[in-house]
Amino acid sequence: MDILELANNIEKVKNNIKAVCENCGRENDVLLVGASKTMEQEVIDYVDSNRLLQVLGENKVQELTLKYRDNQSLDWHFIGRLQKNKVKYIIDKVKLIHSVDSVDLAKEIDKQAKKHNLIMPCLIQINMGREESKTGFFLEDATDAIEEISKFDNVKIDGLMAVMPIASESETIKLYKRLNEEYTLLKQKYNFKFLSAGMTNDYLLAIEYANSNIVRIGTAIFGKRSYNEKV
Repeated sequence: MDILELANNIEKVKNNIKAVCENCGRENDVLLVGASKTMEQEVIDYVDSNRLLQVLGENKVQELTLKYRDNQSLDWHFIGRLQKNKVKYIIDKVKLIHSVDSVDLAKEIDKQAKKHNLIMPCLIQINMGREESKTGFFLEDATDAIEEISKFDNVKIDGLMAVMPIASESETIKLYKRLNEEYTLLKQKYNFKFLSAGMTNDYLLAIEYANSNIVRIGTAIFGKRSYNEKV
């Protein structure tokens, strides 16, 4: 990754977000999370020292713990699949966990949060495409999951997260509209704050049709990844 391209890439994404919000007549309240998987520490430090982004998100616990520094100006979110036995490694390092895909995981987050005397904000992951390859709750099961997880004292459910299946633009728009309908109802009932939806290929659709206010952008900021590198 040529770090000199970072500022330009981030500015382009921010301008795109601003433009779609203006076109929709909505306030630009969208939080841009840089999905920094496989990025080297040099890149993380450059983003941090130049305050190019407010938040970075990681998909893997090992990467997050390696890149995390106590004195960083930026915040970290966990945005990937989280195994129960690894919650303890990130519980005191992240500001938001996007990917709560089971009640059992929420229970472990609650357990580890209690040890640190904190309340962990979380999002409920929704499997919009009902894909076997993805985890998360089906949309119709979200309310039951929220009710169950809400019983935990040290977990605060702040909204929903979704990853859309690979589909045509028209199908993606249809799914985002459906997600928005359900989120709007749940937001009124549970006072939710966040809908995390949209990545490089579809974040503008997520903002326009789902009213997403968190987007998780990797490739458009950091370029194509080299998965041969071990971090």
